[in-house]
Amino acid sequence: MKEIKDSGGDRIRFRVRIQPAAPRNELLGWNAAGELRIKVAAPPRAGEANEELVRFLAKRLSVPRREIELVSGGKSRTKTLSAPASLAKALGELPEI
Repeated sequence: MKEIKDSGGDRIRFRVRIQPAAPRNELLGWNAAGELRIKVAAPPRAGEANEELVRFLAKRLSVPRREIELVSGGKSRTKTLSAPASLAKALGELPEI
């Protein structure tokens, strides 16, 4: 179940569950809780994993990094991200795991 929510205007919000300090960056897909699962190679210290998450997701979705924003969960593995509404279709097409 993919949870992509309209946050008003031209933005959407979605939850991400990350696994920091993984061997490589990898997008796994949507889990049963409606979260997008992503592995990031950066360690979970001083915001490194958050920066790598935004950088990786922006590259994967072909948008500038400034378009992906961390809304909440800076110190948690479960985060809420904001992105342009134009990415809703691309996010919805990612596989479920």
